[in-house]
Amino acid sequence: MPPKHSDSTDSLKQKSLTSFFGKGPAVSTKPPPAFKTPAPKAKLTVEEKAQSNSSSSKKNASRVQHSSSPNEPKTPDSRYLDAHALNSSAAASSVASSHRASSPPTSDVDMVASEEERAQLSSVKSVPARQRQKRKVVIDDSDDEEVAEAPVANGRKKAVFRSSSPTDGIRSQAKKPRLSKAITDDEEDDEEIPISNSFSQRLTRFKKSPVKKGRSRSKASSDDDDFIVPDDSDVETRSVKSAKSSSSRRSSISSRGSEEDDDEELDLDDDDLDLDDEPRKKSKSRAKGSTTKSGGSKKSSKAAAAPVDGGGTGSHTFLTAAEQREQGKKDEKKAAESPYSFLLKVKDKDGRKPTHPDYDPRTLYIPDSAWSSFTPFEKQFWEIKQNHYDTILFFQKGKFFELYEDDARIGHQEFDLKLTNRVKMCMVGVPESSFTLWASKFLAKGYKVGRVEQSETALGAEMRMAAEKEKTKSKPKGKAAASGGQDKIVRRELNKVYTNGTLVDHEFLSDEQAGHCISIFQATTASPDGSEVDSERRFGVCVLDCSTSQFNLSYFEDDVCRTRLETLMRQICPKEIIFKKGTLSANTQRLLKSVLPAGCLWTALRPVEGFKYDETIEELKTIYPPGPGEDIEMDQDDPSYCILPESVPPSIREIAHEKLAIESLGTMIWYLRQLNIDKDILSMKNFNVYDPLKRGIGLTLDGQTLSHLEVLLNNEGTDEGSLFKLLGRCITPFGKRLFRIWLCTPLREISDINARLDAVEDIISHPTFESTFTEVAKGIPDLERMISRIHAKTCKVKDFLKVLKAFERLSKGMAKLADESESFKGRTIFGLLRGAPDLLPHIRNVQSMYQATEDEKADELVPRDGKDERYDEIVDEIDSLEKSLNADLKKFEKNLGIKLGYWNSAVGNKDIYLVEVAATVDKKKIPNDWTKSGGTKAKNRYVVGSLQKRVRQLKEAQENRTAAIKAFKFRLYTEFDTDRGLWLRAVRVFAELDCLFSLAKASSAIGEPSCRPVFAEGDEAVLDFEELRHPTLCLSTNLKSFIPNDVKLGADVGKIVLLTGPNMAGKSTVMRMTATGVIMAQLGMLVPANRARLSPVDTIITRMGAYDNMFSNASTFKVELDECCKILRNATPKSLVILDELGRGTSTFDGMAIASAVLHELATHTLPLCFFATHYGSLTDDHAYHPNIRAMYMSTLVDDEKHELVFLYKLVDGIAESSFGTHVANLAGVPLPVVQRADVISKDFARQFKEKLQIKQKQHAAAKIPLFAQADFAYLYKLGTGQIELAEDPIRRKEILVRMKEVVRYYARK
Repeated sequence: MPPKHSDSTDSLKQKSLTSFFGKGPAVSTKPPPAFKTPAPKAKLTVEEKAQSNSSSSKKNASRVQHSSSPNEPKTPDSRYLDAHALNSSAAASSVASSHRASSPPTSDVDMVASEEERAQLSSVKSVPARQRQKRKVVIDDSDDEEVAEAPVANGRKKAVFRSSSPTDGIRSQAKKPRLSKAITDDEEDDEEIPISNSFSQRLTRFKKSPVKKGRSRSKASSDDDDFIVPDDSDVETRSVKSAKSSSSRRSSISSRGSEEDDDEELDLDDDDLDLDDEPRKKSKSRAKGSTTKSGGSKKSSKAAAAPVDGGGTGSHTFLTAAEQREQGKKDEKKAAESPYSFLLKVKDKDGRKPTHPDYDPRTLYIPDSAWSSFTPFEKQFWEIKQNHYDTILFFQKGKFFELYEDDARIGHQEFDLKLTNRVKMCMVGVPESSFTLWASKFLAKGYKVGRVEQSETALGAEMRMAAEKEKTKSKPKGKAAASGGQDKIVRRELNKVYTNGTLVDHEFLSDEQAGHCISIFQATTASPDGSEVDSERRFGVCVLDCSTSQFNLSYFEDDVCRTRLETLMRQICPKEIIFKKGTLSANTQRLLKSVLPAGCLWTALRPVEGFKYDETIEELKTIYPPGPGEDIEMDQDDPSYCILPESVPPSIREIAHEKLAIESLGTMIWYLRQLNIDKDILSMKNFNVYDPLKRGIGLTLDGQTLSHLEVLLNNEGTDEGSLFKLLGRCITPFGKRLFRIWLCTPLREISDINARLDAVEDIISHPTFESTFTEVAKGIPDLERMISRIHAKTCKVKDFLKVLKAFERLSKGMAKLADESESFKGRTIFGLLRGAPDLLPHIRNVQSMYQATEDEKADELVPRDGKDERYDEIVDEIDSLEKSLNADLKKFEKNLGIKLGYWNSAVGNKDIYLVEVAATVDKKKIPNDWTKSGGTKAKNRYVVGSLQKRVRQLKEAQENRTAAIKAFKFRLYTEFDTDRGLWLRAVRVFAELDCLFSLAKASSAIGEPSCRPVFAEGDEAVLDFEELRHPTLCLSTNLKSFIPNDVKLGADVGKIVLLTGPNMAGKSTVMRMTATGVIMAQLGMLVPANRARLSPVDTIITRMGAYDNMFSNASTFKVELDECCKILRNATPKSLVILDELGRGTSTFDGMAIASAVLHELATHTLPLCFFATHYGSLTDDHAYHPNIRAMYMSTLVDDEKHELVFLYKLVDGIAESSFGTHVANLAGVPLPVVQRADVISKDFARQFKEKLQIKQKQHAAAKIPLFAQADFAYLYKLGTGQIELAEDPIRRKEILVRMKEVVRYYARK
């Protein structure tokens, strides 16, 4: 992805300090003095030039001049200039300083001239300076900075070059401009043709300066070799060099030789495992060969006359061959430093710009013309990057991981990593050991991170290329050449791509809770105008926990509030969500934005990406092929017919006909394949069908309830003070994940709840049992995740050994705990532990395959004798070679009469079996074929040529041994994975035991009073707590005291509490406390109360707080009504409903009317256990007759004169006198005059309302009976006349008739 926008207009081009400070002064505009141009010398024939070259080459070789000072490079003396020199080379202009040299080279160029020319030069030398002729036109020196582009013929421009040396500015001030006749195109066409031709011919007569390249050049460019693109200019330049005279070659043989040695050497050190510049070396040698075969002068003439590639659009006709080479270097450097053209205007693979609505940020368009200019490493990099442009790619280079181009700039911007240039590519690097640290930092910033690893070692690459070379010998030359340049560098492969939602490696899994990735599909239809999609509220969801390879598939039709979708999102709290553009409705997207955490990564796919339904079915058949003899073609009328074979996991086959669910799974499979982690995860076959609400199975807590009661997170988005934080006291990571599931879905069956309560009481009453468990559980790694990594063969050896030791300790520990629990009163724990499998035989089976080691940091598993034939063969070969080498060493000692020894490098196997000799030994005794390789003060080390063949064989054998050990490790992991179900069952048993201990610890921590809840069986719905306390406040260290309250719903009192009282009096606390008490009781733990009796609740539904949903375009009142609709539709007589201040989002009368209607519906027809908090006092009067409504309030002490309130936080029967809004306003600091005025208005309003109601009751006899009571009688009349029917639910039918009977009795008595 491109880096963030920077204010710099040159952000893509990183300039060095050298190019910055090397900017020369402005070109002077002062007109130069005019000089007369001498008559041109007659042209020389080809034969004359050849004779002249051969006769004067040796003499000219000695005339090479060097600069006397690095800061004042000199040009040839003007006294030697005549017409020949003027026309041939523009007075041998100074060559620009090379950016690679430590000091600026001279611009001396030897001219190979005839005897006549030398005579004229000597005659010119004797002429006084004042008598010299002046030139007419100024030509800028080639190494001065040009500030403008001069147009020439055919619409072309001269190239503009900028010096990169900081000394050029000094030199340009000291030097005088050289003068010559400017040859224009018109003059070339007319009278100046002889001059031009003479000049063109003389360009071939200059030889190479012997001080062009040296050791410093080779060293300076060694880092850039991987990136320099070989082009035709290099070939032409080398052709010119090879065509020089023999004396010129001899004078430069040392400098060229050092460079060729460095270039031709194939460095495969472990610290720099690249062969990136191999194709370039080949081109060099080819260029030399072609030069030798062709005529030297002819080749030089072409090289001098042709413009250098990459040098812009200008012509270099006025430069000598040496100057052209230097200018070509400048052009190459400029082209190398310029950014890639395809990064200046980014497009995706389909050519779409980022502003296009269908732009794909994951891909990058690279034109075909760019591929031809890439070096092998650049090609390797861009082949991967073009498909992962939005990913930060870490490329392994030896012992480092490096970021290039946009990734490097992002690293520099985000973390201030040092940005450097490797010729054309910007680069930052980090050590291999700190990859996890830096990858985690990028992930924390929301980036995707890719890891590109070397898939072979240096020696492995060398062995592979040697094998390929043997194969290509038998191929035709054309095919061999085509395939020879493909893999001349160390192979690298994209190992995997990391995202926050798909992390697998334990180094990145800092959170012990599951990190889920969700793929979601919604059934939508296009609106009539086509502007947007309308939701059908049918969803297919695939939830994946990559760390354990567990899939949960779900499909459902949701309500208007998206209750199931919201519940699912709040339960799992995903870290990444995948969806296709245009498939989610606006309302769904708004809900997700309001529910998902801020750090959730949104991954939008294009419609063409991902697998559709039919494609997914075919992919599943490919991933899970049918077994032998399995019949796929079944009759569709067969009840057992399924479109998928039995080899596919049953959970997938169960929902195979649900299109949305299968498409969500297909999209997840496609996405995992892009991240290169699909095979390891899918092969686990860990699939489940997931229902977020699980109605009828346990206590249902929907998304709103989880949020309002702060079960998992508080209202600030953290877990501080949440119920999960207070009750979760598990030790093991897998126990913590299981406890979160327990908390989201408490139990409902009384037998299951009591069994769990028995276990909790047994643990509390046996402290020694807890200490034994703690000893076993302490230090156990995350076995559940490690089993998944072992299956994927990504587990380290030391972690694998830890897993075996942990399972051994776990098996023995659970056996010991089972023996201790046998004496417990309850049988829950004993039955759980006895169901755990015996792991010891399976552990012994795995351990018998490898040699035991006590080293905890071991990084390899060595097979036992006979367990791996390939390994045994290689070890025998190594032993044979080592014995042979030792025998040779003894022979050397005997023959030489000196003590010898072998020295082996501690790192790698590059330097092994070097013969070590004491430094005091006479060097004459050392054989001539021994080459010194290094040493210390005490000893010298030698490479013995006669041993190198066997040393090479030994290195290859050791490489094969490493490969054999790796293959054996994978075979061992496979053997362990065959019993995966057994290991996971043991982990599950221990996780359940850990959760039971967590409930026991939390029950003890809540203090006294606490009690075991008693559950009422039958159809009765009751909720009775005596002196109930809120667990959050019980466990808070800051709160010294908490006032408990008695709560009773159902049985001999009404099931609905109509709760009144002032703000801040504790109404919301009482309601939350009651709901939390129910959750704790049905979890199977002690409750913070003196006594607790309740019937199992099937669902808790809440409507608390007033807020508007900005994202769903819904007002406060609309949100209230949506949630009320959900309550009236889903609540049952066994449900607990909490409604807080319904109706306050609209006008007073509308709000009162809606609140009254909802309250009557709940009390008469829905019949749940309910808290209904309100500030509408008329509701208590209207429903005072109702036998199912119990009026209660939070007591307070009131001082009307001072407008002060004292909150007693006690729940008592009755009706609050007022809401005391003006008193609360006074507490809030509202000015007293305003409070007093509001109090007068409030009292007057209440008086008027009461008077109007009394008048109405006197005028109308029907007004004496409340409207809702009238509605009850109307309902009974319709029921009696058969106009309506009772509810189908027998429990609800019975309760409705009982409540109606009580209503009739009430008015009959009245």
